[in-house]
Amino acid sequence: MGGMVTRRAPGAISMTLLCAVRLVPLVSLRCALRQGHTTAIMASAEKRYAAAQVRDILLRAQQKDAATKGQDEGGLSAAELLENAKDLGFSTRDVQTALVEYEDEQRVTVAAQEIRQLQYRRLSTHAIFFAALLGALTVFGAWASLGTPLLVVMILWATMFLLQLRGALFPDPDKLRAAAKQRLLSQQLKHSGKQLGAALATGAAKLMEFSAQKIDQGVKQLDK
Repeated sequence: MGGMVTRRAPGAISMTLLCAVRLVPLVSLRCALRQGHTTAIMASAEKRYAAAQVRDILLRAQQKDAATKGQDEGGLSAAELLENAKDLGFSTRDVQTALVEYEDEQRVTVAAQEIRQLQYRRLSTHAIFFAALLGALTVFGAWASLGTPLLVVMILWATMFLLQLRGALFPDPDKLRAAAKQRLLSQQLKHSGKQLGAALATGAAKLMEFSAQKIDQGVKQLDK
């Protein structure tokens, strides 16, 4: 009895072998899928983006951040901007050039806005005088006495006013930009002149003070 061996029916052995044969490809396939998924993740992690793609991605992130959080009040300094651009692979020289061009463009834009404000002020002053003169001519009855000559003068004046109105509302972009640059140049020259005058005044004052000290020292030596 102790040496009794359990035997399986031929049908059971066949089913066991069939299941084993079917399970081996499934296990291999599952392992292959897992390995392929891991390889895909590693490939995705190693993907590199070009400079244009980085700019596009950061622009999208900035738009989403502005939509959710609003305008960032902190911002970046010029040094931080250069450092971040260098980390992203941009040339420091190109970023510095772009920064200078951006600052110049901003100053030109501000100067153009100032010029348009001055144009609006002149236009409003012109309109006030034109309306006041029309009212005075109407009150004193000058239209009947002067007649056609006065009408011709007023038509010419009205034409000039309308031309000025068109120039203020729809300025020529090229002329406005040129005028803005000329305004900036005039402001820089005026500022430089003030600095030069202040420096000359300070230098003259120091020179006179030094001369007075030397003269005082010379007088004291003569007294001895």
